Amino acid sequence: MFNNLLSAGKAKLFLFSCLFFIFGVAIASFLSLPLLAYDLWWFTAMVLCAVILSLVFKNKKIRFPALLGLFLFLGIWRYSFGLPINTPDKIWFYNGQPTEITGVVCNEPDVRDNNAKYEICVGHLTLNPSPSQERGDKVDGKILVTTNLYPHYNYGDELKIKCDLQAPGKFNDFSYDRYLARYNIYSVCYYPEIKLVGENKGSRFYSLTFKLKNKLREIMQTGVSEPEAGLAGAITLGYKKGISDFWQDKFSKSGISHIIAISGLHISILAALVMGFALGIGLPRRKAFWFGSLFLLTYIFLIGLPASAMRAGLMGFLVLWAMNLGRLNKLTNSLVLVAATLLLINPKLLRDDIGFQLSFLAVLGIAYVFPIFKKWTGERNGALRIILDITGITLSAQVFTLPIIALNFNQVSLIAPVSNLLILWVLPFSLSAILAGLVLSLIMPGSSWLFFLPAFLVLKYIMAVADWLTSLPLAYLEIDYLWWGWVGVYYLGVIYLIIFIRRHNKGAETDFS
Repeated sequence: MFNNLLSAGKAKLFLFSCLFFIFGVAIASFLSLPLLAYDLWWFTAMVLCAVILSLVFKNKKIRFPALLGLFLFLGIWRYSFGLPINTPDKIWFYNGQPTEITGVVCNEPDVRDNNAKYEICVGHLTLNPSPSQERGDKVDGKILVTTNLYPHYNYGDELKIKCDLQAPGKFNDFSYDRYLARYNIYSVCYYPEIKLVGENKGSRFYSLTFKLKNKLREIMQTGVSEPEAGLAGAITLGYKKGISDFWQDKFSKSGISHIIAISGLHISILAALVMGFALGIGLPRRKAFWFGSLFLLTYIFLIGLPASAMRAGLMGFLVLWAMNLGRLNKLTNSLVLVAATLLLINPKLLRDDIGFQLSFLAVLGIAYVFPIFKKWTGERNGALRIILDITGITLSAQVFTLPIIALNFNQVSLIAPVSNLLILWVLPFSLSAILAGLVLSLIMPGSSWLFFLPAFLVLKYIMAVADWLTSLPLAYLEIDYLWWGWVGVYYLGVIYLIIFIRRHNKGAETDFS
């Protein structure tokens, strides 16, 4: 086995190194915190592997496992290195104490039905504040503040906050602490006393972007009535909170929640659909690629360039690039490299970011299952090709994402293939119609309702289909508990079937033509 791998060349060696780095992060993600606290141990093991590698570089049988061990321990060490250090210059050091904090709203406010959440980058802290003290000691870190809807604060506002800091806890089976740790937030504050002390302290670029985003949302609400306006805001701008719990439940049960979440699953499917549609109407592959890339770039900029959408956009671009090459199986190496790079930046994503997991699993499904589907359905032209591609892309993504969705959301939609077939084909039209309505409404605001009429009709269709399908018997299954072991068995079975089919159908992975 080793001899075959050793002769595979530098590209495969680099690929395996990235894979072992990912394995190291995965191992560390499930280790207990006391074990991870001894990061010097992992660092020493990593250095030892590097020393062995340098001493016996010419001995291939030792060089290969030493290199993989180096990247494995690098992954473990990188995760442990990213854990919070409890020192007085960090804000989480003061959890459980009454404090006065001065900080800046450093992300887009999360406005909900009954409250608002603000991510605060802390600059100064005072314990037992007195009137004579203005700013306190300099500290570093972020906190999440939950407060009333009014008064409203904006990105870049500098606030003075009096509150009792708390460490994030767990709610039922939801690990809220790990969820916030992805963003390096280890302190929360509920309904504190807040005073505005400054404005425009953030990035000018993000400030203008968020203002544009809010302006576009206001235009949508003027041109489209509810609940369609909430769906329009979710699809185009990522304002998922604008959709009522009733409709979010409908979309979940019908298996189309991905159209209202700016995630890798959403972007990857959207990218594949846009390029598949462009190819279906007769555009050359190269022009279809640039059309899809421009569409993707415009879309990500429109939703405000959040980190999650940037990651998701990278996944979508990989899908477009692989489809441009005509070989989806060439996507794997790029996908592994991107995963390793993102985990090097933020190793907490692997276990605690469901969107990250769905992103890569969706792309893997499109890369390995969709070519098989294409081989089975054969070459088609026109509308039939578009229909088959929509069905195949949707099913391919769901093959790999289904267990993670069931495990985390305790629900599986049985009607999802039908609902996606009926809805995904209009998604590019809905986005185009909404964007056209926004542009025209900026020019002539008084006629917004007319400019948004095509978008309204498409959105109405989407909601009508979701409502109808969820009323059917056995449209979805509620899953109270799913053992991790069954998830592993499922993926082993899927991998075996893919290998088996590819061996007996060697042309399946050849192209996306």
